[in-house]
Amino acid sequence: MIVSRAAEAVITKDGSEAVKTRVKKGYRISELDDAIRRKRSRMEARLMTEARRAGVRSPAVTGHDEFSIRMEYIEGKKLRDAMNPGNCTALASMMAESMAKLHNAGIIHGDPTTSNMILKGGEVYIVDFGLGFRSERAEDKATDLYLLREAMSSVHHGILDGAWKTILKVYRKNSKDSASIFKSLNIIGKRRRYR
Repeated sequence: MIVSRAAEAVITKDGSEAVKTRVKKGYRISELDDAIRRKRSRMEARLMTEARRAGVRSPAVTGHDEFSIRMEYIEGKKLRDAMNPGNCTALASMMAESMAKLHNAGIIHGDPTTSNMILKGGEVYIVDFGLGFRSERAEDKATDLYLLREAMSSVHHGILDGAWKTILKVYRKNSKDSASIFKSLNIIGKRRRYR
């Protein structure tokens, strides 16, 4: 059963597992397309495994081949649909703690939106590491945070200010390098504003 279809992949449900299969791109040379899909699948499986090792709630990878990843299916509600004025502080706190753990482990999510976070049993799970990569650079970690804020501003405009203050506070408390990351975040914000 198809659960979701995006530009990069199709996700199907198989019992208690999800299978993410990267789709072939007709506009790319076949050999190049295979190499890109193979590399991204391998990287995503590795990042999810490393994220769990770092204490981040994310799907357990149960197997993968060249172009697909088999993983635990997280049954829950997307944060995009679950977040409201009554729970935004608690959810923002969990999001920030997860982001700090990812970054402490040198993992950049690449697409940290509330559509890629699932609320299950009162806990926030981070999913879809398809655009993720490894980096220790403060600017890459700051960009991840900037993308999260931008995504939240378009979907959760009414609760953004309070939620963002909580995210910054909790991230600072849990991050190993918040000073340089926040410095980069300010620079990125100014650069985007004056474009």
